[in-house]
Amino acid sequence: RNTANSGSGDGKMQNNILIPVDGSESVEEILLYVTSITPRSDTIVTLLHVLPPSRQVNSGSSHAEKLNDALVNDGWKVSRELRMGDPIEEIIKLALLLPATMLMMSTHGRSGLERIREGSVTEQVVKQSPCPVFILHTTRPDTTKNKGDALFRRILVPLDGTQTSAAILKCVERFAKYHDSDVFLFHDELDSSVGSEKKSAIREALEEQSVALANTGLSVSLDMSTYRHPIREILNRIDELNISLVAMATHGETGERRALDESVTAEVIRHANCPLLVWSADPTCHPADEREVS
Repeated sequence: RNTANSGSGDGKMQNNILIPVDGSESVEEILLYVTSITPRSDTIVTLLHVLPPSRQVNSGSSHAEKLNDALVNDGWKVSRELRMGDPIEEIIKLALLLPATMLMMSTHGRSGLERIREGSVTEQVVKQSPCPVFILHTTRPDTTKNKGDALFRRILVPLDGTQTSAAILKCVERFAKYHDSDVFLFHDELDSSVGSEKKSAIREALEEQSVALANTGLSVSLDMSTYRHPIREILNRIDELNISLVAMATHGETGERRALDESVTAEVIRHANCPLLVWSADPTCHPADEREVS
């Protein structure tokens, strides 16, 4: 196990990106994104390999070694962790312990029109994670070539008009400013029974969120549709607008069912053909019960 210093000399809080590695990942793609998301000087990358109790070795170990060597050679601070047990439990435990500021994971997305039903350690981690989860798809065509500075050129942000779904916007603002991205805010009505007064309130909230983000100097577009098929419309926008990243906050199923409920988020994770940044507004783990997570 290699352990990196968790603090900086000037007392500045560092980012800690936690990357669970199981051998299915594209090492090149992970390197491309992790080295673009955050400044090297302010970041520790923690590579986690969880070994199932019934197995002694698997390909995740060699992947972790390749990632470690490439990052260290490029001047990054890297920590490696080897755990044994249930992957979901071990990922969440370490995310709390560090604490991680972001998780980066690979998952299986769509392949043609086939729906992937495996489901996903990634989806379970999203529900429980105390920090945002950046998701890459192992079944997408290789996108590591000719990316240049266009990794996050166009960011799609599905919203439902609530402050909870808008919680992702601060993170979007940082991404967009760093990468000179265009931001597309999107809302599709879910329930035809919603009254006109509530529809007006949602529209007003979305317009305010759009203006607030645009006032930070970003290029922002607002798209509100009435098809009442949010999953389909989100996936359509990804393809039609050549979206580079989808950023969304999920409510789960607590309280009133909303457009960005758990099922919508899960379907977008499974079928999107671009990376996602997902934040659970109500994780099933409770960071405050373990330790304070900043």
